[in-house]
Amino acid sequence: MRQLLVKIALAAMALLAHHAAEAADPAPIRIEVPKAGNLQYFTLWVALGAGAFQQEGLAPQLLIDDTPQDAGRRLLSGEADVAVLPPPMFLGMIAEEKPILLFASLLANEPIDFVVRRDVAEARGLSTAAPLADRLRALKGIKVGVAGGPPPRLQAFFASVGMNADQDIEMVLVWGRDQVQAFASHQVDALFAHTPYLETVLVKHDAVLVADLSGGEVAALADGQIHALATSKARAQAAPDLIAAATRAIYRAQRLIRSDREATVDAVLASGVKEFDRKLVEKIAAIYSPAVPATPALSLAGIERDAELYPAFPRKPDFSRVKAADFVAPAFAADAVMALP
Repeated sequence: MRQLLVKIALAAMALLAHHAAEAADPAPIRIEVPKAGNLQYFTLWVALGAGAFQQEGLAPQLLIDDTPQDAGRRLLSGEADVAVLPPPMFLGMIAEEKPILLFASLLANEPIDFVVRRDVAEARGLSTAAPLADRLRALKGIKVGVAGGPPPRLQAFFASVGMNADQDIEMVLVWGRDQVQAFASHQVDALFAHTPYLETVLVKHDAVLVADLSGGEVAALADGQIHALATSKARAQAAPDLIAAATRAIYRAQRLIRSDREATVDAVLASGVKEFDRKLVEKIAAIYSPAVPATPALSLAGIERDAELYPAFPRKPDFSRVKAADFVAPAFAADAVMALP
């Protein structure tokens, strides 16, 4: 009973803080983003377009990196308050023991999905209602387009049904927009790809979604830790209220994503980061919404698993020497969930 009363009191205090924040001038928050318009950062765009930061008394300012490999540079130099960090970047920073703290998860399931050309699916008698193992066995020997970083995840995907991607399919390395061209021109039979190539071939080239990795169909690639918001240890100590408010904004977006698909799409379109095509956003929202975690809580096991599945810059961390927990601030997510019941 006492615990319940404490929780109620904390929630009431948080509510009063929200009202005070709304009455005061909004506090600026500088958000470093690796690339403008990358819909893998789906939760962030929804938070921006839905006004979630403003609801928490914040005035967001985006700082777009020159290249995705620059992610986190502004954060570490003090030019940004928080940064979106993909696994390759936060793994590399952990390996170098940079003073970062991940505080809010943006994506938990794999953003790369497996699509095949419709003519190939029909020729192979592929049924999307069949068990995953049967679907993949029906496609044995096909050419699969994949970029340079994801092959370990493609291998884990096939291994989940007892197959060997190095032997049972032919991997064809293609990058960027060449993935769509290779698919459309029949240079490959399938793609293992993420946004914007994934929704492009589904909407414009009649691709068939063979496996819903983003929806959690493959356990080895679900419930992990993909993109996250990070701050510096110094900033977390100097401005904990700012980081707490940003975490609540992310949680607001996550709740919207899980409750209202149309409003989610509207929020992405209203985010102002890029001129998006509504049909493409509707398609990727349907795929990526289940990949968004229910809360901002981070996965330590997912961070360690990432080291086996993702490239890391400049190198992978040795988790027998460094602890993932030393680079995570879980209290912000826990407090956000308590503050917004």
